[in-house]
Amino acid sequence: MLLEQILTAVMALLSVLYLSWFVLCAIPRRGFGRKISPSISIVVPAYNEAANIERTIGSITSATYPGRKEIIIVDDGSTDGTGEIVKRMAKSVKNLRLIKTDHVGKAMAVNAAIRHSRNEMLVILDADTEVNGDAFLQIVQPFSDREVAAVSSTLRVKVTWNPLTWFQEFEYGIATGWRYAVDNINGSCIVPGFCAFRKSMIVDVGGMKGDTAVEDYDICMYLKKAGYKIRMAEKAVAYTVVPQTFIGLIKQRIRWNRGTLQTMRKHNDVILNKKHGAVGLYSVPIQSYWFVHAMIYIPLVLYQIVSGYVQWFASRGDFVSFEAVMYFVKWFTTYGTIDYLFKFATAAYPATLLNSLVTAVIFLSFSFGVWSLLKFSGRTPTSLVGLVFFFPYTMIMLSMYIVATLLQVFERDRGEKWEKVS
Repeated sequence: MLLEQILTAVMALLSVLYLSWFVLCAIPRRGFGRKISPSISIVVPAYNEAANIERTIGSITSATYPGRKEIIIVDDGSTDGTGEIVKRMAKSVKNLRLIKTDHVGKAMAVNAAIRHSRNEMLVILDADTEVNGDAFLQIVQPFSDREVAAVSSTLRVKVTWNPLTWFQEFEYGIATGWRYAVDNINGSCIVPGFCAFRKSMIVDVGGMKGDTAVEDYDICMYLKKAGYKIRMAEKAVAYTVVPQTFIGLIKQRIRWNRGTLQTMRKHNDVILNKKHGAVGLYSVPIQSYWFVHAMIYIPLVLYQIVSGYVQWFASRGDFVSFEAVMYFVKWFTTYGTIDYLFKFATAAYPATLLNSLVTAVIFLSFSFGVWSLLKFSGRTPTSLVGLVFFFPYTMIMLSMYIVATLLQVFERDRGEKWEKVS
């Protein structure tokens, strides 16, 4: 009985949450006003990016932009020859400069570039990320509003034959969909690996701090608390390299989640504070919720999977029959989702409050995922594979919220070391 009550509460909350995303996405987008193309300083902080930096610089020089642009590469103590590649390219690439720092971290590397930059508009691009077409022109458009301090973009995954990239492609699409939703209520507070800032406003809040593992989230909190706006330019598209190994992916997500916890603790005065509008009342509380959700959801689901298998199969000596295998197939693929919705619709499952809420959560989350995938990640066959098997991937990623929380509580290391993951 207690288990059912907990599940009902969780599903009710998720139903409201997913429904709110649809409502926010339905709000008509605000325009950015007159077209602008100011001079920009493109900052690329890099650490051991020899495998990617040449393509990244090539995408910058190939991008269409009517205004002036300078390119500043910050080599933060690379040991793989990243700086040498940039030096060689600087001989033929106009307005390309190299700055060297002594492995001070991404935040301090960006600060170094800011000090050397000539322009008010800064575009920060990860060294493993390539811009698409008119991405620079699109990302500066929100700056026609003089109160805008930062702009986020649509970040897509460079998909390979590695299945890990397929799941991350779908995941990035959902994350972009969420940022799109909250941007409609001035709730933007996260900027990904392709973003833009107004230099004077970053300087006004003291620059990047470097005391959390997610410097982009941290600086956005400072900007919001200073009264500045953050917008999303969804038509500004870039493609990023994602972890290709399971260990690399796990390390990245633990670092991101620890950084999120560090930032929320550092800026806890924002949470549920109406002074900060949708960021304080909606965006940050939702990010906080996922840590609590993981603590509740993961144990409950694992209990349901194991207890169901024991009750219906193992206790009867049926361990590997076709029916037993299909039991797990239904749990871990979209086939189970469709099967559940069909049985609920045909009254094979009783219309209890819990079953109704589960149906609502499945329908809303699945629909939002597909919509986000189509709108922000493109239409690729690999993304469909990621969709079919997304549940086990989600379970693993949610588990990283738990791991990050435990590490943040019990380890002294704050997890902010900048390292290249594979």
